[in-house]
Amino acid sequence: MQILQARTSKNYLHTNFCTKDTAQGISALCSKFLEIFLIAFTLFCVGFINVVHANFNPEWEAERNTYKKARRALQNHQINQFVNFKDQLTEYPLYQYLVYEELLARISKISDEEIDAFLSTYNDGSLANRLRLKWLSHLKKRNRSDSYLKYYQEDDPIKFKCYFLRIKVKQGYAEDYIKIIRDIWLVGKSQPKSCNPLFKWYEENGHQTIEQVWERFALAMEKNNISLARYLSRKLPNDEQSKAKLWLATHSNPKSKIFTSSLQDDNHINRKIIRHGLHRLAKKDITAAHEAWLALKENYAFGSDLHDDVERSLALRAAYRHDERAKTWMYQLPKDVVDASTGMWRARSALRSLDWELVLRGIAMLNEEEKAESQWQYWKARALSEIGLQSDANELFKRVANERNYYGFLAADQIEVPYKIENNPVIYSEKELQEVMQVSAIVRSEQLLLVNQLPDARREWNFGIKDFTEKQLQIAAALAHNWEWHDYAIRTIAKGNYLDDLSIRFPTPYDELVYKYSQRRKLEPEFVYGIIRRESAFNVQARSPVGARGLMQLMPSTARQVSRQLNLKSPSIYDLYRASFNINLGSTYISEMLKKFNGHRALASAAYNAGPHRVDKWLPENSEMPADVWVDTIPFTETREYVRAILAYTALFEWQRDKNPTRLSVHLQPIPPGPKS
Repeated sequence: MQILQARTSKNYLHTNFCTKDTAQGISALCSKFLEIFLIAFTLFCVGFINVVHANFNPEWEAERNTYKKARRALQNHQINQFVNFKDQLTEYPLYQYLVYEELLARISKISDEEIDAFLSTYNDGSLANRLRLKWLSHLKKRNRSDSYLKYYQEDDPIKFKCYFLRIKVKQGYAEDYIKIIRDIWLVGKSQPKSCNPLFKWYEENGHQTIEQVWERFALAMEKNNISLARYLSRKLPNDEQSKAKLWLATHSNPKSKIFTSSLQDDNHINRKIIRHGLHRLAKKDITAAHEAWLALKENYAFGSDLHDDVERSLALRAAYRHDERAKTWMYQLPKDVVDASTGMWRARSALRSLDWELVLRGIAMLNEEEKAESQWQYWKARALSEIGLQSDANELFKRVANERNYYGFLAADQIEVPYKIENNPVIYSEKELQEVMQVSAIVRSEQLLLVNQLPDARREWNFGIKDFTEKQLQIAAALAHNWEWHDYAIRTIAKGNYLDDLSIRFPTPYDELVYKYSQRRKLEPEFVYGIIRRESAFNVQARSPVGARGLMQLMPSTARQVSRQLNLKSPSIYDLYRASFNINLGSTYISEMLKKFNGHRALASAAYNAGPHRVDKWLPENSEMPADVWVDTIPFTETREYVRAILAYTALFEWQRDKNPTRLSVHLQPIPPGPKS
């Protein structure tokens, strides 16, 4: 089941297109366009908006209907009707949302006093801060500096901070804020446009030094923000711009540029350019980068920081590429250069080579907290077993097998004991539950879910739980679970630091769809559930930073490809938010990955996350490899964690669905070598 399948509602579109127009002043053209657009969009969305009112408080049904009518009246600019409906809802939890929308509709005409009244009356939820930020934007456009200072808060986003600083500069307080302005400017990314006048003042008044320009240029290059770096290069003196251009050229073509005659002089800029070039070259060709480093390092006074940074980078890059030299280079690094990531990859490089003595040495060099993790306890036991110390290994395996996670299950397989899976639901009294349910923001969150305002429901929930104790968070998670709001139940119980309520953490919604498409693609439903749980935590509207969407996080390009194979029409973005469509395509794609990798679940899971072309590159070169070793030496942290999660989650969903969990070892057959290039 699902809470809501469409992120965008009629009101969402209205407030984005016409928020700042007054009801009286909006043009006839905009009104007509909006009316036609909203009708068309509403008809489009009807096919995939589906609200399930499961286990919600039955109160306020009549008020909810009136609330919806009020919102429609405001959207249609029927002000008298809106006021009439609004006045009937003064005791309804969402009354403040109507007041908020009314204020936004006439924001150009309201006063500070009306804003103050709203902020003081409705400071128990997320709307007060949202209105304050909207008001700040309005005040900025109207150049109302005194009021802006009154409503500005120190932790506001950068675009608001920059305007605040512009006001302070105009008022003659520039010297008090120079360091803050410098820190906002001195980053490796572009800042909001509202900061540009501030930065212009900073530069024109002699505060921006050449050294700072170089520093920001270097930060931009580090972040691969080439457009910003090019812009900054033009701020350098003419005689230094050539160095910036050389740095940019070295970024694009490091192999040919790091030996250029323009870099032969030993100075701090040239050393930074060479270091940058070596980092870039190592990503493409680790051997060429290492040879270049050997040829160059004696010719420059790199200093320990730059020298060690390059050597660590080469060693890590070799480890990521499963280069045999990595295990040697890793152990040659000075102790103070080895951070947590480097230390773990030192052990992994030995692991990839199946050098078990060196694995033990690498684990011994981790800090105490790292060594105690189930991951490294498991690998210590595996290494002990491989060198013949089976009794010591079994003691460690027994300890790790008590944990309900990937390594616990692997350890249990090693000593052939049952998986340690127990469900301990959150325990609470009726009084404790009522205390959580009566928090005003939680009350509003429930009502917002019921009227399809999911983004608002999320904001209210986050506001409501921000000061909760761990016990209250656990109870709130149980409440969200009861509402079948699974992604927020999962998120909240994790925030409450309680992982033993498996019903909350591993629910089984969409059961008919998962079973239907699993059967069609010859997949185990629990495997599909494991992917959904890891990808979206059952949030049908989930969207990743790179654009993957829906329950099984499909990229639009992948969705189009799979749709063609299934003889379906090319999907729209909104199709990917439909549970049935998403599960159909997602299950098809994972079944293809299983076919490509001969049914090997670890390989197919890695391919689903990172792409099959990358998995091909990660396969062993000459001979098969233990699958647990392969999984733990996947170069991408996200993919490594993803595969482990899918395998463990599948077992947990099998247990949840009253099945005896299939041993992970069944799905972790040796990894075959990749095709010869």
